[in-house]
Amino acid sequence: MVVFSYVLGVLVLTLVLLRQIRVVPVPRAYTPRLPVVLGVIGLFTMTSYAGDHHITAGAWAWVLGTLVVGAIGVGALRGVSMRVWESNGWVVRQANVVTMALWLVSLLVYFGGDAGAAGFVGSSFLLYVALTLAVQRYVEFRRAQPLWARLGPNAGRPLIVNFSQGPGAFFATFRPGPPGPGGQEGWGAAPTPYDPNVIDVEVVEDDEDHGPPELHAPR
Repeated sequence: MVVFSYVLGVLVLTLVLLRQIRVVPVPRAYTPRLPVVLGVIGLFTMTSYAGDHHITAGAWAWVLGTLVVGAIGVGALRGVSMRVWESNGWVVRQANVVTMALWLVSLLVYFGGDAGAAGFVGSSFLLYVALTLAVQRYVEFRRAQPLWARLGPNAGRPLIVNFSQGPGAFFATFRPGPPGPGGQEGWGAAPTPYDPNVIDVEVVEDDEDHGPPELHAPR
């Protein structure tokens, strides 16, 4: 169980850190699916280990302390340190040097415990990663809300694909949408009026894995 917790935790953490340095959208809705899944697995792993081994009061105190200080506290600081700004009608985020340094601090807090309780600490690794990631994303989500409100309800719309049929041919066109409230054409623009000769297939997913084709870092 401990080896599984470490392997899965390191894999997820590596992917998370690689994504942190990229410019990605901040979702309009807070949906911590990955942290919840990791948290459930991590809680099961930790309680299973505790059921099969004698855990001292000091080990319990250390694990709970790292969850509060390292996961929640440092996770909130990372959320504050992230750069959050508007780009092409979207609210986006990107880690900076301070964010990555705080990730290191978070890991040092976690692995700096008593070597005698290494097994129990290791069994809580997935729960630790899930909690610190959920807290960071929630802080980023709260910081992004004023920016989303300023952009308006039509901002952050995914690519609209129009399938139109012509005489003896089939055409597919791709467009980001007409000029929106700001008078500029872009991804945050409102859709065009309904055209009976055009079949609009619109996929709206408020998920951070589905963003505009190009996001720019702040200048």
